[in-house]
Amino acid sequence: MRAHLSCVWQLTVGLASSTTLVNVVLAQGPVPQTVQTQQSSAQNPKVKIAKRAVARGWRASPSFQVDAEYDNNVFLFAPTRKDNIAAPSTAEVISGRYSDMNQATDVLTTVSAGLTVKGPGLMGKSSVISPEVSYELYTQNTRRSNLRLGLSLQQEAWANGRFRLQGSLRPRYFARNYLADAIDLDASGSITDDERVYARGEYREGELVADYRLPFSKSTRKRPFGAALQIGGGFYNRSYDAPLEGRNLRGPTAGAKLLFDLGRRVALDVGYDYSSLAARVTDQVLLLDEPDFGQDLNGNGTTSDLGARVLTPVDRSRKEHSIGATLRLGASKKADLSVGYEYRWRRYTSAETLDVTNRGRRDSRNQLSADLRVGLTKDLRARLGGVHS
Repeated sequence: MRAHLSCVWQLTVGLASSTTLVNVVLAQGPVPQTVQTQQSSAQNPKVKIAKRAVARGWRASPSFQVDAEYDNNVFLFAPTRKDNIAAPSTAEVISGRYSDMNQATDVLTTVSAGLTVKGPGLMGKSSVISPEVSYELYTQNTRRSNLRLGLSLQQEAWANGRFRLQGSLRPRYFARNYLADAIDLDASGSITDDERVYARGEYREGELVADYRLPFSKSTRKRPFGAALQIGGGFYNRSYDAPLEGRNLRGPTAGAKLLFDLGRRVALDVGYDYSSLAARVTDQVLLLDEPDFGQDLNGNGTTSDLGARVLTPVDRSRKEHSIGATLRLGASKKADLSVGYEYRWRRYTSAETLDVTNRGRRDSRNQLSADLRVGLTKDLRARLGGVHS
């Protein structure tokens, strides 16, 4: 479970004029709004000229955000193993099983800086360019601290549609330590805990996604109902450092989302996501109990060894589906509440005979989330939320 607390600051600057504008961050991916006067152009001709100058120019909106999170299971261990991280046995220290893994729980601080640049684009319609950089700092498990880079390009299109291209890159991320090998030092045929060899599971991660949003109906004061369809697809890649290349994953992703405005302050999003992630079949070390197979897996002439070292093909390829909904409520002019639910299921496609971890594997996950955002001042917003999986 994760609990979130964040604070956001944003400043908007109109590059086409000398006016500095300050906006409240009302939602993710905010679009800066222009402050306009109520005077008519007949009363003051200069007002109309100023409006046109701002509308035709580019505006930059820098933002800064600080998030604090508490995570009660950082490495996603079973509850019975969480205590082992802080107090590993002698055998676990020798094997390196929990090397650089100091606590099962941790407090994360994420500092993000972004820039939203809005101006005239193709066909005279609005374009938005949004680069972002963030750094996630772990208090206890410092090896897990990581950098993330992001870029979003958005273009308004015909029929009030919107096209968006998003890319993200995480140059290095420490997931956890994984079994890489085993050495039968006493030649017993069975691998003990101190004969295991673990390697640091660090990977590079990148994703490129494009989507298009097409509105069906627009919400108005007289008819406060709106609906839009958003469809998209992309490509995901995750690459581990040696000797864990067998955990690499890559493949296409796709998704569709229905967005509803149910009233002046009520919105509902319902979405489905799919990904087909392929891994290269590689020979990897597994520890298997020979009596379960009735075979001499390690070639020592017996079929009774427990935890026998076996070098066998492993395939971690999988299909992943998720369906979820998010309900957003505008509690007041300064506060917004959202609650969400997501169900995810995975189907692994390995056909390798001894790949007992992935062959026939079926995983599922239920996730609940809640998020409360409150505007404190004109340029400062606080957010409190949590996720339970």
